[in-house]
Amino acid sequence: MVNREILQPDALAGTAASWQLCCPVCGAAEVEQGLHSGGDHTAVTVRPDRDRYDSPVGTRGGYVSIALECSAGHQFDLVIANHKGAEYVAVLLR
Repeated sequence: MVNREILQPDALAGTAASWQLCCPVCGAAEVEQGLHSGGDHTAVTVRPDRDRYDSPVGTRGGYVSIALECSAGHQFDLVIANHKGAEYVAVLLR
């Protein structure tokens, strides 16, 4: 993975704390979900906390994973995981 700033401040967010996710490989700001995962409705995976170490980032507990692809074709997942009061955010290349 290229060492890039993948979160850019969202100028349109108003008063919310918001960032735009960019491609971790090339930095492209155009990122879509579901292009090669069967569409938007299949791009998001939600797993409840079953106290197992089955999260894509290796944590125990529940997670949400979103399959993404940038305009240059780089595929990656945005994962938000949690367990016992700890929250994790990861970007994983596919």
